[in-house]
Parts: sequence; C-alpha cells; structure tokens
Amino acid sequence: VIGTAFAQVPAKPDVNPITNDAVNTASTPTTTAAKTAVTSDAGALNECYSTIGDQPRTALQSCLERKTREVTSQMNIAYKKLEAQTKEVDSSATAKALASLLASQKAFEKFRDAQCQWEGDSAMGGSGAGDFVSACKVDLMRFRTQQLSD
Repeated sequence: VIGTAFAQVPAKPDVNPITNDAVNTASTPTTTAAKTAVTSDAGALNECYSTIGDQPRTALQSCLERKTREVTSQMNIAYKKLEAQTKEVDSSATAKALASLLASQKAFEKFRDAQCQWEGDSAMGGSGAGDFVSACKVDLMRFRTQQLSD
C-alpha cells in the first residue's frame, strides 16, 4: 500500500521514542525547576490560567487584556527607541532604513492579526477562541519586542 512506510505509531507516554526505554519521570529539584521554567515561558494563556486559579473566565479575559496593554506599550517603546537610534545614524541610507523599519512593523502587525485570527478560528467556534486570539497576540508581540530590542 502506498504511503504505509511513513505511517507513525502513536507515541507512548513515558517512553523514549528513540531507545524505546522507560523515561524517568520522578520529580527532582532539577526537573521541577525545568518544568517551572517551561511553564513560565509557555505563553500568555498558560500564565493567566496559573494566575487566576479557580476564578471565573472573566478573570482570564481581564488577565489577557492586562497583558495585551503591557506588551503593546513595551513593543511601542522598543520601536520608538530603535527608530530614534536609527535616526541618529548619519548616513545616506538612514531614510531607507527608517522606511524599512516602518514597513517591517506594519507587516508584523498584519501577520500578527492574521496568524492569531487563524489560531482563534482553529477552535472551531469553541468558547475559548477569543482567549486564543488574545494570548497569541501577546505572545507574538513579546517576540517582536525582543526583535526590536536586540
């Protein structure tokens, strides 16, 4: 049958797919710290879920709205700082660099909106679709802020 050579067997939990040996999942200070680091870097949605605990969904929305305001401000500050630094360069190419920076920012915003809309639409009408869109925007704006700051 065509294509069966590439069929994948579902992964077994707690089994290394390479060696097929059991994976030690015991919690140690090192693994706990690693899990904490991953969780804290796992995105705005997980951060807000951790923050609100058992509070109602409205608390989740408020958390995401707060994160959106914060990261929007941070991204705008990073953009303005980079723009100012670029303006300070005495070069015949400065105007072109500024135009490229603006075009890049506009393209990022268009990408962010389209990507996050897709992520929300992928929920197929689920009640969390709006949360997915908001969290996606926060996560992508964090990435962009880092880009602008480097």
